[in-house]
Amino acid sequence: MQIWECHFDGLNHYSVLVHVADGLNFRETFTANGQAKQWAVRPKVEPFIEKRKKTAKPRADISYLSAGSLILNQKAFDVLRDFLLPFGQLLELDCQGEIEYFYNVTNLIECIDQSRSEKQDGAIFTEVFLPGAIPDTPQIFKDPQTARISIYINEAGKQQFERLVADAGLLGARFVEAGQGLLG
Repeated sequence: MQIWECHFDGLNHYSVLVHVADGLNFRETFTANGQAKQWAVRPKVEPFIEKRKKTAKPRADISYLSAGSLILNQKAFDVLRDFLLPFGQLLELDCQGEIEYFYNVTNLIECIDQSRSEKQDGAIFTEVFLPGAIPDTPQIFKDPQTARISIYINEAGKQQFERLVADAGLLGARFVEAGQGLLG
């Protein structure tokens, strides 16, 4: 079974989001380690503006804020909500007065073969997946060993996700075959 990693597409073309200092601890608030989250207030984010530029790059419908998560604008939320919710949470953010959604995957599947996976500095670098560990039905998931940095999707889930994204003309998501290294 083919497994993919969900990535933000377009660091060179689209703006990433940054946390606005609002008294919330970035690490506590945005660490996406597979555990459910609950926010008392909507964290504030905004598009990153490079120091040499006057304005931010254009925004994609699916954005990046922190490893192991995705941010959806309202259009992406409306299209992907029903597909994504069985596998995680969509938590509200305040992006310059507009509501956007932090996607926190909480579907944990122990599926990485630690003994066969390549490691660097004790961390999984190139995953080898356990045969039969991931259901054939569409799945978005994390493995506890890489939960802070990787969102995985199986082939059935990728096909469904890509169809929804293409039909709606959403921008900002891409998939990289898992097992190609964390920088792949």
